[in-house]
Amino acid sequence: MPRPKELDGRATDAAGESGRRGRFIPWAVFLISALVYAATAARDVVSLDVRTAYIASWRITTAGVPWIEGLTLPELDHPLRHVWVLEAANGHEVIGRSPGVVASGLPAFWLFGSDAPTNLPGALTAALMTALAVTLLFLALRTRLAQRNAVLCTFVFGFATPAWSVAANGLWPHTVTVLGICGLAWSSARERWWLAGLFGGVIAWGRLHAAVVVAAVGLILGVGRREPGITWRIGLLSLASLVPMIVWTRWMYGSWNPMASYDTAVFTGYAEENRFSVVNHLGFWISPDSGFLVWTPVILVMLPALVRSWRSLPEWARALTIGGLGYTVVQLTLNRFSGGDGFYGYRLGLELLACAAPAFAFASAALGPVARRLVGPVVALQAAAIFVGASRDSYFVASDRVWEDNAFVIALRENPVGGICVVAVSVLLGVIAQRIWAQSDSTERGTVSSHSVP
Repeated sequence: MPRPKELDGRATDAAGESGRRGRFIPWAVFLISALVYAATAARDVVSLDVRTAYIASWRITTAGVPWIEGLTLPELDHPLRHVWVLEAANGHEVIGRSPGVVASGLPAFWLFGSDAPTNLPGALTAALMTALAVTLLFLALRTRLAQRNAVLCTFVFGFATPAWSVAANGLWPHTVTVLGICGLAWSSARERWWLAGLFGGVIAWGRLHAAVVVAAVGLILGVGRREPGITWRIGLLSLASLVPMIVWTRWMYGSWNPMASYDTAVFTGYAEENRFSVVNHLGFWISPDSGFLVWTPVILVMLPALVRSWRSLPEWARALTIGGLGYTVVQLTLNRFSGGDGFYGYRLGLELLACAAPAFAFASAALGPVARRLVGPVVALQAAAIFVGASRDSYFVASDRVWEDNAFVIALRENPVGGICVVAVSVLLGVIAQRIWAQSDSTERGTVSSHSVP
């Protein structure tokens, strides 16, 4: 007797519930996401973190070398120039950015070759990479959710969180890590462990210490299932990704250290002096402009359901969530919370968001009656707030004011009529989506109850 998909984490894509039509849904998810992201990606105002990555990609594709001495780059005439420009061990001046960020931009900058670095190639690259990430997340969710519900959960992640306003807005390290995490979720749901290791390498190229996520998934699944093959398959390919990374840093920075693109002494020194920083943790979670729970309060609405259904979730989804929490602890230990500027929403929480997204999506079936009424309006407000910043690149809060102000509040102050209209439309769409979810959920429950449980 075939097993119901709700009871089997390895079930095929919702048992082919939509037949041939279902094959086109992932393409539709990708195209919708890519078009929206490409239309709203930042082309004018970008953070220097993003801009310098573009400069590095452009320089490599036009000159064949990454070194920037002798170039006239007005944006780098900055008091904090040393944050973005390193004196490499090989004696050259070079941009200090994550290998994955610079490498990701190479194809587009080669295709759009120009005499000066523009933002368009990087913006389009970020849009396509995040659209691919969203599609991979959908494919992972579809293994256990009804197709309509998988689409709704995917679009909540893609359009009601800073995945849109940050990862899809420009080439940040988080653009790379979110892609890798969503790929890790999909390959784990399919039990394709070599592929999971490959996506683990993508994560490491984005942020090396995000390998904590990969290690957690490999170890928890390998030990929990008593299948060491899972651990070594994921670990082997993830570690193999360090080889080209080391070659990259040797060529670009004259060092075999895979962390040569950053001044690691800053992070290790901070960690030694601050074993546990209350400000760091509070800033990450509840800072008015950069707080994880401030921009994604749906997490609080759904948290009781996650706790209730934790044991019934797929093991890979639990491992991914634990890995995201572990990475967050490492991040908050190594890096002083300063809020940051030049982006809308938060960025340091995107890895945790991507890691926890499958678990929260699967836990949605366990929502209580109050949470079911709240989740639609809360998601709608999130989407409205994110849309405002994703569609315009000037609502930023300076890093010294992240405890005092909020970018969405600034937008409402500057354009109250437009902001109210956006909120109203978003709430309406949220109500419609909630009704679609309820209909799909009731249909699914009826289908399940008509089957005997083995």
